[in-house]
Amino acid sequence: MKKALVCSLILLLSPLFLGAQISNNTSLVGTVLDPTGGAVSGAKVTAIEQATNVRYSATTNGDGYYAITFIKSGTYNITVEQTGFKKAITLGVPVAVDVVVRTDFNLNVGSVAEEVTVSASTPPISTDDANLGETFATRQVNELPINGRNALEIAALASNVTVGVKTSYSGNPPGMDFNGAGQRETQNSIT
Repeated sequence: MKKALVCSLILLLSPLFLGAQISNNTSLVGTVLDPTGGAVSGAKVTAIEQATNVRYSATTNGDGYYAITFIKSGTYNITVEQTGFKKAITLGVPVAVDVVVRTDFNLNVGSVAEEVTVSASTPPISTDDANLGETFATRQVNELPINGRNALEIAALASNVTVGVKTSYSGNPPGMDFNGAGQRETQNSIT
């Protein structure tokens, strides 16, 4: 009886730990420069997710580069601080799942008490990788008129996916004739 209770408890709590099993390449990266275009080394970069107030931080290296990796998707406010420069803030940076988002900063000479705020209005273009992707919100997936909620049929709705004439939704692996972003079907990576 005790063993059955322990097994039941483990099964009930296991979904809490599954988030750690998902691959996550979601990152914020960028370069911090001074007014002359020189790299600002040792600047403190802080990213705060607006909905949860979760805080991530990094420090720029000798080339002024920062990387905040393994973050959750959401909308971020990013702050850069360095002695001798005005604090720079960019508000509302959208970050989708499994995307590297670049936000560069140009710091102006001044005191840390002064700050320059920039509001992000459009999603930045990812220049750090060649990935193309599209994320469907839960509501969109729930309201799609697709019989059986087959993941491959949902993938075929993405703007950069075409379905070949030999596509089979079964087999091992299924969907081998899908073409993503103009690539050949042999270059697919279906997970």
